[in-house]
Amino acid sequence: MSVYLPFVVLAGLLVAAALLLVLPPLFGAGLQRRRRAIDVSADAGQAATALTVLREQLADLDADHAAGRIDADTYARSRDELERRALDEGEAASERVEAHPARSWAVAVAVSVPLLALGIYLVLGNPDGLDPQKVAGQQGFSREQVAEMVGGLADRLEKEPDNAEGWMMLARSYLVLEDFPKAAAAYERLSALRPDDADILADWADAVAAQHGSVSGPAELIVAKVLAVDPEHVKGLLLAGSAAFERKDYAAASAQWERILVRIPPQEEAASALRAGINEARAKGGLPPLAEAPAAPPMSQAVAAADGGLTLSGRLELAPALRERLGADDTVFVFVRGGAGGPPLAALRFKGSELPREFSFDGVPRMGGDGPLPSQVTLAARVSKSGEVNARAGDLEGRVDGLAPGANGVALVIDKVRE
Repeated sequence: MSVYLPFVVLAGLLVAAALLLVLPPLFGAGLQRRRRAIDVSADAGQAATALTVLREQLADLDADHAAGRIDADTYARSRDELERRALDEGEAASERVEAHPARSWAVAVAVSVPLLALGIYLVLGNPDGLDPQKVAGQQGFSREQVAEMVGGLADRLEKEPDNAEGWMMLARSYLVLEDFPKAAAAYERLSALRPDDADILADWADAVAAQHGSVSGPAELIVAKVLAVDPEHVKGLLLAGSAAFERKDYAAASAQWERILVRIPPQEEAASALRAGINEARAKGGLPPLAEAPAAPPMSQAVAAADGGLTLSGRLELAPALRERLGADDTVFVFVRGGAGGPPLAALRFKGSELPREFSFDGVPRMGGDGPLPSQVTLAARVSKSGEVNARAGDLEGRVDGLAPGANGVALVIDKVRE
């Protein structure tokens, strides 16, 4: 009873408030004559018919919902629509009738309205819905329903073996169901369709690691493919470090994870968590912990003291032969790196529709802190078809090497397609 008590109290208060609006006029001195009278018996018959139809439709709707033929959202929308239609029909059929005050009628209303409300709720409502224990697990699709839909997708893909998007959806669905062997098999099929996609290879390696409970072993062989496609792939480096840690090669684990750390701003929480993992590996390997602040560039990189910082500027263009490959919504990245490579020092981001355009790094926040700049930098641009920073096959690229950090008037042309 304690489960239903709050609802009963609230419902009682609402009914009492409604009666306070209805009863005083009935007990009053008299009612004004309405503008015209209608046939009360015909109106009552129409109302009864409307109520009967409404109840039948609601019963059918409840049956469809209980059988799982419609989901909860469709059920709620359909029920609201039926109630609205019944209200509209009642308003269209109702007319003002001639009436006189009757205390007996007022008493009948005061008694019957609460009972009628309770009866309608018991017939059309869902009393069990007030009990959390009875509705637990009924929101959305059940695990069995999801498994059935995933099975249908798997059957369809056997007839559509080249449907890469379908295989990706199937693999991710198996991950949600924690069916890691089937997820790994789906990613293997997907990787055959997109062999140079580092993201897919990394997800495949992750699924295989979950299947075997270890990154070292079969998963590590796939991780090697990830890094062969993209040596700086973040998830690939993370998995490679985990595999090395499992093999107790702590120096290798630290080295892989440090390649990720230099790409994360030091103030971010992810950097702190990764630094803790690196220091754990270094401690197990007998290595000193990392310094708290990012290390300054090596002394072999001459410091650019003649200028005021990174103010590189110029014009970004696309080679005419590649214009048909550029989409208006494609993401365009422009990076500045040290002449010896490594993580970006700064980056700009544009849309494909903005090309050609002028660019400048003057005032752009540095990604590696405010340490000294190298005397020479590399300027690179990439049109990312996926919208992600990591390079993929099919991206459009261009670069200029050997620039001073303060160079201006640089012509940067995107003229290559990444294989």
